[in-house]
Amino acid sequence: MIDSHWLTPLWTLFEQQPLAQGIGLAAMLVGISAFRQRDDERFRLRLGLYQAAIALHFLLMGASTAALSAGLSCARTAASGHTRSPWVMLFFLMLVWGLGIPKITSAVQWLPIMGTTIGTWGLFRAQGIVLRLSMLAGGLCWTSHNILIGSIGGSLIEVSFLFINCHTMYRMWRQPLTTPG
Repeated sequence: MIDSHWLTPLWTLFEQQPLAQGIGLAAMLVGISAFRQRDDERFRLRLGLYQAAIALHFLLMGASTAALSAGLSCARTAASGHTRSPWVMLFFLMLVWGLGIPKITSAVQWLPIMGTTIGTWGLFRAQGIVLRLSMLAGGLCWTSHNILIGSIGGSLIEVSFLFINCHTMYRMWRQPLTTPG
């Protein structure tokens, strides 16, 4: 017989906030499809959709700093698909810092700010494997945050992203995309 008592804490979290946790789990599927993309444009589009869904998840979880960071990340990801301007990047960094830092009341709330900062740099200033490495570093911040606040979907998402992102970077290294020339 299989002992399923280890699932009890997860089920309790799900029962306490079923809508928030359900949205978080649905966002996970969208996010996984993003990190499987080798093409930077498709990656950005799906990443933006994921960020919108996870912002709603965090808002419903009562994690306002994370919701703000994820919402700004969604706008930032959309903008990075149109420009690589360091001034636009700086605008998004100032927004995240100006709106997020004053709301920080505990150490765990620094993690989304740090993750968003690293990801912002990557989306505006990097491409290919370096872009994915910056998302990996930012993802480690978000993984830590999500585990510490008890977000089931968010934790599963980020851990999945870490593995999928590493696998995608390996695929990109082994077999680079060819550009029509």
